[in-house]
Amino acid sequence: MNNKEKGRIVFFLILVCLIVALAVFYQLTVVNIENANEKQSAVVTFLPDNSTSLTITCKVASSPKQLSKGLMYQEKLPDGEGMLFVFDCPRNVSYWMKNVLIPLDIIFLDENCAVINIENAEVEVNVSDDELKRYHSASPAKWVVEINQGLCSSYGIEKGTEVSIEYL
Repeated sequence: MNNKEKGRIVFFLILVCLIVALAVFYQLTVVNIENANEKQSAVVTFLPDNSTSLTITCKVASSPKQLSKGLMYQEKLPDGEGMLFVFDCPRNVSYWMKNVLIPLDIIFLDENCAVINIENAEVEVNVSDDELKRYHSASPAKWVVEINQGLCSSYGIEKGTEVSIEYL
């Protein structure tokens, strides 16, 4: 084997090691980001025009696992608490009440933190996945907030209501 061939082998081995190191670093970064997101919370304040503001402390769902689980299996949602779903960029989204045990107001927010639409979601027990009602954003949503059902009507929250989000 000549020096040229040895040089190619060494180059190839270095390249393979570099690819493996980058893959490990990427995986550790993704895991750390997901772990950080699991601990994140936010204060969401709804600012209706002719009514009292409503402030909710929310758990934040931003990882794929958190976004798919949401409030599943939670038996109650304490007063003043909710869940904030965060998307990288605005998109049309759809929710269902699979394994959700609490009636909810599902509030879709645009990229300017204004309410797009609100859906009153009812608990659906013993319903197959195909028969579960879907709740959709009327246009692309950047955030979705889930709170106890009835709070939106009690506080006058409607399409166009401004919302403030402060991450903790």
